[in-house]
Amino acid sequence: MNMLRRISVIGLLLAFGLIAAACGGDDESSDTTEGTVPPLETTTAAPTTEAPAATTEAPEETTTTAAPEEEFDLVAAVYEYESTIPEGWMNVGDTVAFKDAVEASDALVIDVRQPEEYAEGHIPGAVNIPLRELGANVDKIPTDRQVFVYCKSGYRAGLAVSSLRMMGYDNALSYSGSWLAWTEAGEEVSTEAVEAEAVGDPGFEPELVAAVDGWLSTIPEGWLTAGDVEAVKTAHDAGAFLLDVRTPGEYAEGYILDATNIELRTITENMDQIPKDAAVVVYCKSGFRASLSMPVLGVLGFDNAKAFTGSYQAWVEAGEEVTSG
Repeated sequence: MNMLRRISVIGLLLAFGLIAAACGGDDESSDTTEGTVPPLETTTAAPTTEAPAATTEAPEETTTTAAPEEEFDLVAAVYEYESTIPEGWMNVGDTVAFKDAVEASDALVIDVRQPEEYAEGHIPGAVNIPLRELGANVDKIPTDRQVFVYCKSGYRAGLAVSSLRMMGYDNALSYSGSWLAWTEAGEEVSTEAVEAEAVGDPGFEPELVAAVDGWLSTIPEGWLTAGDVEAVKTAHDAGAFLLDVRTPGEYAEGYILDATNIELRTITENMDQIPKDAAVVVYCKSGFRASLSMPVLGVLGFDNAKAFTGSYQAWVEAGEEVTSG
């Protein structure tokens, strides 16, 4: 291990506690326990002094048939990701904790906003890889270094971290406070562009990367948002399917009338409950888990889904009808 790698590992260890303490979203605690790898067992073969028996028979001819390559299963790959989303929802929302974690781990910070937004001002040291171009730039995103993503308000950051994690970047986290929280806190800003350095092929499943890139690169204007409370009410009245991706416990305490509860981590297991011939509006508590859900639904083929970014909080604050049970 070279010196830079040692520094990186030490930095990650220092940042681990900071990130674990700060990770949280929609009132769920962070699960930061990692498994340990047991040492490999070693065995020593007993020595032998017997000479091998001589043989005069010609060896039998053997033929081998190469096993057919296993067909890639996209649904299984998506399930592998979303069913193992950790507590804390891959997010650091607090600005101070984010700043401390970046400094302690020498993290790569990716601004996923559009180039013109980045040019107007960004977090110092952040590189710009627009959301739609993440899949085409995996050679610039490291796997052995902490990675943070942010946008303007946190929604696109949710789309980004969910997409990166699905591809295989288990070192990626979101700073959901994003640019608005950073500037409101009076933190330093920069207009000096930073080029993303090539780090090589991450070695992920090519078909999975292609599927995620195919979804990311075709996100339309509006970023697949469903609009405000009035827009969601109109969609609901027109027959939209309301998908609540919170936990069953949250749903039982109160939900938008007629909404169906399918927790984020179980979407692939319940695909048959989600229509493809009607509009789908996804919501959670504050909007972040709804953003995490969008890449899952999109890669699975639900191009009829949009996220209600205000989600349950906005609905309740507007005095709209809810039910429970």
